[in-house]
Amino acid sequence: MRPFHMILQDAGGAELRRIDFNAEGPDHAFQIARNEGEGVHVELWQGATLLARMTKSGANIWKLLPTVDVLVGNDRAAPPGARVGL
Repeated sequence: MRPFHMILQDAGGAELRRIDFNAEGPDHAFQIARNEGEGVHVELWQGATLLARMTKSGANIWKLLPTVDVLVGNDRAAPPGARVGL
């Protein structure tokens, strides 16, 4: 089992939450986030590595987002042209 964490931001952008979990792979994040409301923004991390950014756009439909702009779960922005995670 490997440690992961998710940073979740509500659709209004007002509330941040962190969920830590251990799993065999990052796909377990979808099981944890399945009950979140539409519009929630999620960053999936393994340690200090950003694996994915996504927004829930419907009933268990997730839109994957670029991972190179401002990071919610980190207090810095990625430098222009940097590749973070995927």
